[in-house]
Parts: sequence; C-alpha cells; structure tokens
Amino acid sequence: MNTHTLKATATALREKLEALEDQNSDAKLMLNTLRGLLLKSENGKIHAPMEARDIPGYRYLPETNLQDDRNLSQLFAEFYMALIDGEEWSSFKKFQAKNKNHD
Repeated sequence: MNTHTLKATATALREKLEALEDQNSDAKLMLNTLRGLLLKSENGKIHAPMEARDIPGYRYLPETNLQDDRNLSQLFAEFYMALIDGEEWSSFKKFQAKNKNHD
C-alpha cells in the first residue's frame, strides 16, 4: 500500500468536498460520511488495503447531483483505488488515461 498516494488523494478529495460543501448539500453529506476515513488516510493511520464494501460513499456519487462533477469523480476514484491498493489494475490505468484525454 502506497501511504504517500493515499495521503495525497485523501487531501485532494477532502479539499474539493470542502470547497463544494457550502453550495451543495450532497457534497457536505459526502464529506461528513468520509471525514473519518479521510483524516485517518491523511494522518497515516491506514496501513493495509481496505475491502471495497468497507469504504463509505462508493455509491454516493452516482446517486446524487455530484455525478456530473468530473473532477470530483476522478478524485474519489483515485482515493478509492489507493484505499484498496488497486492502482496497478489495468482497468484503473485505462480509466486514468481516458480521463486525462478529456481534460
């Protein structure tokens, strides 16, 4: 598990959600749902990959108005993949390449 990547992705996601929370109640709820996990990740308290089912909020983006925010979706995907230690998966690399081409 790459704790540096986990910390960086957690920080980026938290900062994005904090920037949105005053104007978007879904962002505020998502931040509150993830806050504990984000803080543990940022403080280096997670040392082993998590199971996908144990990560709160993984269904939240597609079920809210946040789904249209491509940057937020990408930040969550990167954080999620760091948590499950899935950064080397070929499908994730394809996702990253596809999103870089759309920027």
